[in-house]
Amino acid sequence: MTETKQKSLYNGTVNITFYPNSHRYKLEGEETYLVSVTSATGMIDKSRFLIPWAVGLAGTHLWEFLEKVNGPYTKEQLYPVIEEALQQHTIKKEEAADIGSMVHAYAETFAEAMLSGVEAPKLPEDADDKVYAGIQAFLDWYTAHHVKFHATERFIYSKNHGFVGMFDVLATVDGKKILIDYKTSKGVYNEMRYQLSAYRLAYEEETGEKLDGTAILHFDKETGECTMHEYTDADYEADAPVFLACLAIKKRDKELTNNYYKKS
Repeated sequence: MTETKQKSLYNGTVNITFYPNSHRYKLEGEETYLVSVTSATGMIDKSRFLIPWAVGLAGTHLWEFLEKVNGPYTKEQLYPVIEEALQQHTIKKEEAADIGSMVHAYAETFAEAMLSGVEAPKLPEDADDKVYAGIQAFLDWYTAHHVKFHATERFIYSKNHGFVGMFDVLATVDGKKILIDYKTSKGVYNEMRYQLSAYRLAYEEETGEKLDGTAILHFDKETGECTMHEYTDADYEADAPVFLACLAIKKRDKELTNNYYKKS
């Protein structure tokens, strides 16, 4: 049986079905899946960041071998080293994912506990020192900025533009009510800002409430370090049209793809 979650928005007049396994959404009464915020920003080419990083890892691995082992080299020596070099980007991603993801998971559980008025979650057992450092950085952020959580994993849908999504937290931070999304990554990238602008656009459309801003709470996937990147009204006004352009591209691309398969 396919797992689903139901969510009502716009005072119960809009009902969304969320499919967690595929991370897709459907509007009640509709057969096709809605375009999500992340699928729209997924139209942006991210390879300009990933390719140099992957090439650099491969090069470092090869240089380390050359510095340790004196030549001349046989094919039998070089082939496995080259194969290892080509896999370094996957190895690094897998090694780093756990640190940031564990800090991210703790932050989500902590916010839910604060909303429910229950005891804060215990620290994970046998975690890496970097995980503990990241969690402590998150807790320091929570205390230093007088954070009060209002909602977690909040669904959004825009009637005007026809997109759907879910952001992590709505909170008051230093007296300002802002929408926050947690990000576990090596850095903070442009498309993350465009996602935030989409969440704010849909939230304000549904509620009629004007927020004071948005923020990314970034958990470095290699160190677990927690850093807040805050965005103003001016940032929102500049970023929202970019998201809508991505949305238009995604919708047209989806339409053309569907037409192609209908003809095939």
